[in-house]
Amino acid sequence: MSQTPIRVVVNLTDPEFTDQVEVLREQVLTAGAELEVIQANTPTQFLDVISQYLQIGPVSVLDQGLVTGQAMIDALIKGHWSASACLVKPSNSSTVTHDARVMHKRIISAATIDHLVTAPTHCMLGFVRIGNDEKAQLAIAQAREYFANAIHKADLVDLITVALVRAACQVLAIGVTGVCDRADSGAELSSLRAAVESQDEQEIRTQRALRADDGFYSTYVLRKLSRKLSMLAVNRGWTPNQITLASLLLALIVAGFFATGWWALMLVGALGVQAAIIIDCADGEVARYTGVSSQRGAWLDAATDRIKEYAIYAGLAFGASQHGMNLWPLAMSVMVLQTIRHLGDYNFQAVQVVRETAVLPLPLTNRLDAGVVSNGSILDASAALNSNSTIRWIKKIIHFPIGERWLVISLGAAFNAPAAALYALLVFGLVGLAYTTTGRILRSKNWKHPQAISGCEILERQIEPGLGADWFWADGSQPMKGKFAWLAPAILVFFELGLVLAVARNHPIAYLWIFAVAFHYYDALYRSLAGFEIPSNIKKFGLGFLGRSLVIVLTSLGFVISLETTLLLGGIGFTALFVGNASKQWMQQIS
Repeated sequence: MSQTPIRVVVNLTDPEFTDQVEVLREQVLTAGAELEVIQANTPTQFLDVISQYLQIGPVSVLDQGLVTGQAMIDALIKGHWSASACLVKPSNSSTVTHDARVMHKRIISAATIDHLVTAPTHCMLGFVRIGNDEKAQLAIAQAREYFANAIHKADLVDLITVALVRAACQVLAIGVTGVCDRADSGAELSSLRAAVESQDEQEIRTQRALRADDGFYSTYVLRKLSRKLSMLAVNRGWTPNQITLASLLLALIVAGFFATGWWALMLVGALGVQAAIIIDCADGEVARYTGVSSQRGAWLDAATDRIKEYAIYAGLAFGASQHGMNLWPLAMSVMVLQTIRHLGDYNFQAVQVVRETAVLPLPLTNRLDAGVVSNGSILDASAALNSNSTIRWIKKIIHFPIGERWLVISLGAAFNAPAAALYALLVFGLVGLAYTTTGRILRSKNWKHPQAISGCEILERQIEPGLGADWFWADGSQPMKGKFAWLAPAILVFFELGLVLAVARNHPIAYLWIFAVAFHYYDALYRSLAGFEIPSNIKKFGLGFLGRSLVIVLTSLGFVISLETTLLLGGIGFTALFVGNASKQWMQQIS
């Protein structure tokens, strides 16, 4: 996707930093942009220039004392071009003037010499990107008025960040890798430059390409292997989407091996599962390393993940049937469970970020921010325990992420025990669901964040009842505004696909129906997170959850056609509609 050109500026106020500004100029040029040096006599003059530039596109402002390597400059210039953002690093001690509080990778409070941050978590390092939306432009206007009406000495980069946050703009927090700091003197400049020159820029790029906050098995096993593949892919010029499709192809081949029920191929498939997920890790790493990322690539990665995992479940069940075992009900149950879990995960996270990073407008004349809202004593204590790495990793393992799930599949296949693998997926998945849902309900119960900002539109875009009941969502009542509404899509999956399981668990063809509908729920989720509605033709021909459920109930009672025929025709039709047609529309929509 094309990116809006971005202007990079620095305000040079101290001749001592002239050399460093020239270093920054060369780094920005290498990153594919140009650095404009402004020597404004007053802060208001500088902000006037920024206001003019914002009429054209986003503007990045660097502090004259920012010292970092080329890899970080590349990340700052190339990443999230149109979104407001600020460069920060974790800090255990308050700097007072450069403090920030970060939550869910968003800046929710920032400091200057005149503005204090309650419970700071990070330190700002002298880089802010200003989006060119109306809120950002208003924030710069308020900053100019602030300087014009009083005598202030606040650092301009920090003051712009404070202005953005207090104008209720969303400001992303960009984390650092390697040496990155803001020098206040010539002596400090020399020390930081020496540190930058001694670091391995290639290693910095590789570290930034790795996914942050990954699971235990992924972090300590899969990522150590995938980074080698990622570097090979970068050197060979392989694109992230090519890598994604290679992972999909391998996983489908593995599913075919499992479907034979032959132990030798099961063993090969067990290794293939690990190879497929390592390749899957590499696509995102290559995208982050090269800066070649897109909404299309993100959707392709997420959609193929579902197809791969569910194809492998089907392969295990089909292979077991070659030996007289009926594992289809178990495979269907695992698929339904994973759909419920993923919808709960994504929707909670989306609503949580909206609610917990919501900042109401606050005047720059207020010295204090709006304060910190507690999540309740239990969750505050749980968050404090995360400082213990052992406890943090145990909590991650209990969550049972994809790395651990695919490890269980490989072990089950290697020991020719598909039933054990599927039972383990079901049991560990239920434990993970119970653990995460309990914590999220407790957290939701204690939400005291602005109710005017609920994230309800994210949930409502995913709901399509069918049978003419869409009027329920069109009356402006916002039924998904409640604290626990993030559970709604997952609950719908439980009832709709749970019904199919209850009446058709002994019909293997029901797996195709469940797969198609589960994919549809994922598709609706991804569309909603991107701000899109479900296309009208999919709503119409997909019947809605009420229509699909009514078809299952009627045919299970023997009306018109048999349940087996319904599952076959519906499975084929819904796969064509929800997977084929929806994928085509999605790709056209984000082309």
